[in-house]
Parts: sequence; structure tokens; C-alpha cells
Amino acid sequence: MAIAFNDKIQFWRGRIVHGPVGIFFQWWTAELKQVLPAKWRARLQHSRRRLAMVLEPRQLRLGIESNRNISWIENLSIGSDVALERANIRALVDKHDVGQAPRFLLLNEAAVLRKQLSFPAAAAANLKQVLTFEMDRQTPFRASEVYFTYNLLEGNGESGQIQVELFVAPRKPLDSALDQLQAAGLPASGVDVLSGGESRGLNLLPPERRYRVPNPRSRLNYSLAGAAILLLMLAMWESLNVRAARVSALEDAISEVQDEARRVQALRDQVGETAEAASFLTVRRMATPMAIEVLADLTNILPDDTYLDRLVITEESVLLQGKSRNSQQLIELVNKSEMLDNAAFRGSTRLDAATGLEIFEVNAQLLARGTTP
Repeated sequence: MAIAFNDKIQFWRGRIVHGPVGIFFQWWTAELKQVLPAKWRARLQHSRRRLAMVLEPRQLRLGIESNRNISWIENLSIGSDVALERANIRALVDKHDVGQAPRFLLLNEAAVLRKQLSFPAAAAANLKQVLTFEMDRQTPFRASEVYFTYNLLEGNGESGQIQVELFVAPRKPLDSALDQLQAAGLPASGVDVLSGGESRGLNLLPPERRYRVPNPRSRLNYSLAGAAILLLMLAMWESLNVRAARVSALEDAISEVQDEARRVQALRDQVGETAEAASFLTVRRMATPMAIEVLADLTNILPDDTYLDRLVITEESVLLQGKSRNSQQLIELVNKSEMLDNAAFRGSTRLDAATGLEIFEVNAQLLARGTTP
């Protein structure tokens, strides 16, 4: 489970480092380093150094790696006197202050199989397992015969595929080299690839094979970090207490005027409702013609041979029902009114047998004041 969890961490780390976010933060970090004092930059650079080791026949080449650039410091003969070799290596490591630095064995490119592969984007979640299953098909080796790692290339996922750069090293000769370094007092923290005088920033060793360099200052650092966290928590707690006291004081001040504010608001609401009620009838009267005005207007426009049996006046319309000698002219007469518009018959007219007049029913729109028909 721990290995699977570490694989997922490495996968997402690769995605972030090689993606737009990682590129931005690399640029941002580089800019921040430029504004630091030179002494601080030197210390920061010193803390990120690695001890680079290249194992050749009967010879060990040591160097100091910083930002993948390697400065070679010594070539040591090995394979004769183990105790003397250990003493020379220890003196050299102490001299260059790399005793707590990670130790990486660097392999030549010729000793590593490098291949670019494509997989469906869905394989990204279990890429380590997928590469293990695909090892015997993509390489001449089985997964149990090699150490391997990979890099996610930029531009992944745009076409439903991810591009993976696979690095494979045979396990047997690499184990022999690691055992030789162990005997010399330099157990390896990782295995990288040397390319053009620089390392590629890889680690072919699985997590269970990586040597953790003990740091005597780690306990002090953890203690200082714990103290810093404790002080930060105390500061936050004190800040919360001060803020709570201020909030309590504000709540007391607000409660003193809250009842008065409610009374003032109630008075405002009452005044508003009274004013609205008082102005409602006035607004209605000014906006809509009075019924007596509509009746007077109809009396003026209707001919003498026309009389109404029923007159219905609403807020928006007027209904005329009655009898007339010539009902067809009523539409035109009603539309000439300054208060009525859009007059139309409701149904067809019919003849009254008793009087010989036409029975009609006309509906018209009642215009608001100031509206031109």
C-alpha cells in the first residue's frame, strides 16, 4: 500500500512539475532567489546538493551535484583495501561537507534503455502498474529483472493519450554496483542517468531500496518546527480571543439601540402604509376616467335612435348592450371618443321583432387619462 501511495505521489508530482503550474512556479522561484541576499542563496544552494557517484572498473568518481550540474572532486581507486577506501571516502565527504547529502549513483546513457510510449489517459492513475505489466512486451526484459522509472512528457491528455518516457536498467549489474558502493561506505539513495555532463533528475531505485541519509540536525529541526507551530497556534488563539471580545462589545452596543431601531422602523412602515393608502384612491381617480364621465361621453356620441339596455364599466373596458336602428355605425362613433378605443362587436347583431331595431353588444377599451386613442 505504501508503494502504491508513493507511486501516486510521484505521478502527480510529475504532472505538476511538467505542467503549466510547475513551469510557472519554477520561474517564480527563480525570480525570488534572485532577490535573496547572496549569502542566503549560497546556503539554499548548499542544502540542495547531492553526492554524485560514477562507478568504473576499480575506480570511483565522486562529484557534487547542484541543479543537475556536477563538479567532479576526486577519482578514488577501489577494490584493494576496504578499510583504507572507507577512510579516504569519509575524509573526502567531510572535507566537502556532503555527509548528509543524498548519494546518487549515475549511470551512463548506454547502460539504460530509454523508450517513449503512449498509453490511454485512463492509465495515468495506475501508470506504475501498467508499465510493470507492459515491461516484457515493450522491452527485452521482465519487470522482475529491471529497475525502472518514467517521466510524463508535456502536452499529455489533449488527444486522449499520455506520452511516457520510460527508463530501464537491468537489475543484476545494478545490484552489484550498489553492493560495491555499500561496501565502500556509500549506500546509494538513488540511481540517476548521466547525460551530457548533467543528471536527468531521475531515481531508478524503488522506495524500499533507497538509503536514507541520517541527519543529526533533523531532531532539532523537528523540535523547532513544532515550537513554531505551537507559537503560531497560541498567536491564533490570542487573536481569536481579542476578536471575540470585540465582537461581544459590538453586540452589546447593538443590543442597546436595537429596540429603538425597531420602533423607528415600525413608525416608518406605518407612515409608508398610510401614505400609500391615502394616495391610492387619488392615483386611481387621476389615472382612470370616472364612470360619470364615461356615461356623459357615451351620451354625447351615441345617436338618438340608439339606447342602452346594459352598460358595464370596468377599470380597463366598457361593455355596451342595447338596440339601434343602425348598429354598424356604432363602432366608428365609439372609436371617436377620447376615452374609448378598439371598439368591436361581441357576436353578431340580430333584429328585434317587436321594435324592428338591431340588437347589439359592443366591447371597447377604456383609455387612461392623458392617453391618445
